[in-house]
Formats: sequence, structure tokens, C-alpha cells
Amino acid sequence: MKATEQILAAPAGTELTKAVQAQVAVAAEHFGGMLAASANGFGLPAEAAARNLFDLVVGTLYLTKHPHLIVDFIEFGQLTVYRLMKNLSPESPQYQQTRVRDLAKYDGEIRRLETKFDKKNFWHGRQIVQIAQAIDMEPLYKTAYKTASGITHGSSYPILSRNEKLEWVIGFQKRKWDRYVKESPVFGYLMLGHLYTEVFRLFQIPDTTNLNDMADVCMRLADG
Repeated sequence: MKATEQILAAPAGTELTKAVQAQVAVAAEHFGGMLAASANGFGLPAEAAARNLFDLVVGTLYLTKHPHLIVDFIEFGQLTVYRLMKNLSPESPQYQQTRVRDLAKYDGEIRRLETKFDKKNFWHGRQIVQIAQAIDMEPLYKTAYKTASGITHGSSYPILSRNEKLEWVIGFQKRKWDRYVKESPVFGYLMLGHLYTEVFRLFQIPDTTNLNDMADVCMRLADG
């Protein structure tokens, strides 16, 4: 999308703007995956990707409103890399030596970050619902996000239905979920609309023609 290209071409001189710009690129990647899944008739995977996009959007919007948390945002990602490094068991002797060397080199840093983020599942240390509330997206959390989470986490939600007697029936009926082929891209586009509006403001992008076009589409989609 042209609005995406505008954001990615904007000058980014701080860690915050670089991070937000990169998050936009990742968001566009998620949305592209949703479109690909939907175009091939796979509504459930598209909806699962929508959940990932929601997490990214609300987290990024929260970061733009609390820029002092940029250090936490970056360091939590670094800790993820260090944890992966600790848990890997490379077969190559060369990589084994490199792993041991790097773990020893960054041992103090790893300990510091593990202490800092102890018992935290997210860089902001809050639940997604709290983040959604803070950026006025709680209604979407309670509807679209909750159903998407049920799909993503492999719950029984997608395999349950009710018969004419209102009795629960177990079984996956694909035709009942085909609506996500259309609904997921709509949800994803609305998410990008929320994100891009704030990012255009952050970067002070003067030409909002493409953003306005997105807003018009979002309004039509929201109206059904």
C-alpha cells in the first residue's frame, strides 16, 4: 500500500521512530499473510494472523503514547534472543564454541535483563486487555480479538457448534467458518488504519492523501 511506502520512506532519527517504522513493516507482512490465506480459502489461519496483528498494533500504539518505554521494548527483544541462545544446542563444534563464548561475554547483561523482566510475558508488563483499554480499543479486544485468540491457541472454540435442539456438537465444519475468508482482511485493514493514523502523526508526514483514502475505506468497512 502507498501509505506503507510513505511511512517506510520517512526519516527516522531516533530509536522510537526506527522501532515504530520497523513495526509498520512487520504489520504489513502480517497483513499480506492474511490476504494470502484468505485468497486461498483458509479463513481460520487468516484470523489467527489477525490476532498477531492486533497484538502488534496495540503494542506499537501504546509505545507511541509512552515513548519512555522504548528501552524496555528493545531490551525485551534482546532478552528473547539471549534466551534462545541459551536453549539452543548446535551440533557444529564451531557454533558450540561461539555459543559458549557469547553466553560468557553477555552473562552480566543476560542476568540484568532476566531480573528486570522477571515474570513478565510482555515488554510492557501488562495484559493485552489493559493495553487495549489504554488506547481505546477495548471493544475490538472483547469481540474480534477474543475469537481470534480461541483459534490461535487451539481451543475448542472452532470445533463446537449447536444443533437444532441447542445441544453442543463437536466437530469442525469448515463451511461455518468460511466467513473469516472475508472478515479477517477487513479486521486487518481496520487495524492498519488505526496504526497508520497515529504513525503519520508521529512522523509528521504532510501528504495525507493515501492515509485519507485508507480512512475512507475503513469507514465503509466499519459500516458493513
